[in-house]
Amino acid sequence: MNSIWSWFLGEHATREGTPQLQWANMPESWGVFVLIAAVLAIAALVFWLYTREIDTCPRPVKLCLGCLRFAVLLILVLMFLKPSIVFKQIHTIKPNIALLRDASLSFARNDEYGNRTTAEAIAAATGLSPDQVTGGQFSRAELLHRALTKPDSDLLQQLRRKGSLRVVDFSEVVSVSGLLPAVGNRETTAPAAAAKGNDEQVGAEGELPLLVANGRGTDLWQALREMLADTGRLSAVILASDGQHNGSEDPLELARKAEGLGVPIITIGVGNPARPKNLSVTDLYVRDKARPEEPFEVEALLYAEDIDVDQVQVDLLQHPLHPETGETQGDVPVESVQVELPSQGGRVRVDFQHTVNVPGKYAYTVKIAEVPNEAETQDNQRTSSPIEVVDEKVKVLLIAGAPTWEYRMLQRLLQRDQAISLSCWLQTMDPDRPQEGNEPIDELPSTIEQLGQYNVIMMIDPNPDEFDAAWIDVLKQFCRRKAGGFLYMAGPKYTTMFVTLNRLQGIRDILPVRFGNEEDIDTSQTLAATTNSRPGKMLTVGHNLDHPVMSFHNDQQENQQRWAQMPSIYWSFPTLTAKPTARVLMERGDQINVEGNQPLLVAGRYGAGNVLYMGFNGTWRWRRIGLRAQYFDRFWIQVVRYLVETRSLQGSRRGIVDPDRTDYELGDQVLLTARILNEQFEALNVPSVPALVRADDGRVQNIELKLLPGQEGQYESSFVAQKTGNFQVLVNLPGTDEESGIEPVSFRVKPPSVESRAYWLNEKLLREIAQTSGGQYLTLDQLDQLYDLMPQLDSTTEYSSPPEPLWDISSRLRYLAFLLPLLLLTVEWAVRKRFKLL
Repeated sequence: MNSIWSWFLGEHATREGTPQLQWANMPESWGVFVLIAAVLAIAALVFWLYTREIDTCPRPVKLCLGCLRFAVLLILVLMFLKPSIVFKQIHTIKPNIALLRDASLSFARNDEYGNRTTAEAIAAATGLSPDQVTGGQFSRAELLHRALTKPDSDLLQQLRRKGSLRVVDFSEVVSVSGLLPAVGNRETTAPAAAAKGNDEQVGAEGELPLLVANGRGTDLWQALREMLADTGRLSAVILASDGQHNGSEDPLELARKAEGLGVPIITIGVGNPARPKNLSVTDLYVRDKARPEEPFEVEALLYAEDIDVDQVQVDLLQHPLHPETGETQGDVPVESVQVELPSQGGRVRVDFQHTVNVPGKYAYTVKIAEVPNEAETQDNQRTSSPIEVVDEKVKVLLIAGAPTWEYRMLQRLLQRDQAISLSCWLQTMDPDRPQEGNEPIDELPSTIEQLGQYNVIMMIDPNPDEFDAAWIDVLKQFCRRKAGGFLYMAGPKYTTMFVTLNRLQGIRDILPVRFGNEEDIDTSQTLAATTNSRPGKMLTVGHNLDHPVMSFHNDQQENQQRWAQMPSIYWSFPTLTAKPTARVLMERGDQINVEGNQPLLVAGRYGAGNVLYMGFNGTWRWRRIGLRAQYFDRFWIQVVRYLVETRSLQGSRRGIVDPDRTDYELGDQVLLTARILNEQFEALNVPSVPALVRADDGRVQNIELKLLPGQEGQYESSFVAQKTGNFQVLVNLPGTDEESGIEPVSFRVKPPSVESRAYWLNEKLLREIAQTSGGQYLTLDQLDQLYDLMPQLDSTTEYSSPPEPLWDISSRLRYLAFLLPLLLLTVEWAVRKRFKLL
């Protein structure tokens, strides 16, 4: 029968599917009986007519002629019915199998396996040697890939006989990496390709895509949710992970859902389940500048994890830096201490006190001695950002409108500090009495030459009667051109008048806050604030606690706790909001205006100089916190250091660049803001300034600081932190030397905290997910069981092609349908003539 069809179909005989005959014009229902009756009636009529022919024709010949005529009529009826061919195919539909691979940073770790039996089992599963596994030469991602694609194993081919393998990589987000189509007999190929989603890529020649483990977190719930959202073709989920879930939802919830859907989750544990023993230096802080013989602290934060020793040696090393290149010029041991470790592990703070006699630039390294069986030793040391030791006292001009407690306490502190040379101008001082300070003055400096001798100018609620517009213009030049630091502390006596007088309105340009228009400053509100005896709610801004003014401790939590102990405030000047480029360090929580909380302490810049606005008084009450007023003293010394940090020895720096914070996690957005001046120390006005980010291992990334619209001299750049380590931002201005250019700034990029805190294999969670869903937990050496664990969910579907008339697809049938009736009619005509019939 097949050979007959092949002869009829000719070139169409090789088409896929089985050919079957159909009648395109076959009547339905009662029409079939009408057609049969009509055919029979025509046949009867034909034979009846031939029986009445003349007797010259024998009866058998008449019967033969009737059959010929009936055959022609029958062929015409068949042609009317339109015989057609359909090709029927039966396809086997195979399901999808989801292969979820952990792409978080923990999967890039190289585990060392101390258990020889475990190492040998993993080596056998991956094709490596036991020594390679024991030594941790390959990451978890590489071990998984080798186990799935081992040359002498056809694991992937076996899995693809059960269904199409959908490869999905996940971390804190989920991304489809590829789809390996199902394999088997010929019928399975087309459905597998048809089942492929539009967003999936078929692996090259069926190869498994490489796993790139760089995600910042591990969200098992999100990964399972994405897979179970479309279960129409899903037969099973293979989840390869270390089980360290740090998402907000419970993955066991989706494991229960998978059980209800009949989709088992087979989990593959990758990693070392042993909690690692590790000591690390997580943070290291040293201030930016110091004076010869001035004590300063090197603060280190250590972290102990599952360490079974009671104490460890911690060394402090000093590195003199080359004045031009910044390269290290040797290591100088400074101090070694024995540090007690907490029995349960955790954080340990180590503070070193140090002094330097020789001016220059230095960096410091804190190094922890290695302990037995430590999992990782690369994080046992950390090097600080540079500190510059300058042999020059900071010259401070302190101006006060009245001898308040604030003025008295601050004057005494600054006058006794060996690194500060203080000049005071108390406006209420009797003209016959000398002004206070290490370098007393007999008149208020009023020219740029006079003010330019100072590094910092501090004003505590100054009386406006002694100032005019010319003095404010000189103060602007001092900040803008001389990179001088300026502090303004508001007070209840004179501030309202100082910021509203027309001749002094230039002070508003300098300060990093907005007060609104004159009519917006409500004098009655200010007067009410001066008589307010209730303590106000002082709030620190958490993300700005790393600012140099606010940093009592390098550890943010301890720093915040110390600020929480500070006494409340009793008065503050009403301020609308901070300017766009300023940083709010403190705000008042019980006085909210249309812009939000009222700013109390705001740091900003004017020109090349740092500016600090204090909208409150009463810091002298902080003296009772700590030993011997240590936090009051430290706060104000940090204020002076911050205000002077932009002032070079000649006061001629052409700008400064600042990151929005000093520590970032991998994947964070790094925001750099810069204030840049031209050769005349006016705001630079070019579209962009090139800069580079240099890592401590020599890697360089080129960036551009772009001019902010409508803000001359203000530049900004942002980029994603893609590598961990310590970095410096360098801005090269044409026609400048090191002294007049922009000083490099440093920041650090750390691994994501959620990935670095816990990275061992969490077998418990993976087993629970597998058991809850009806699946099974496997290790790398048990992957040969995967094929038997996959459900057999093949289904068949019948496909039929559209009907095609026989004479359209076969030239033989077309000729036969034309010639056969002609041949029959010719024979009938010849016979009729032979026997003399009409």
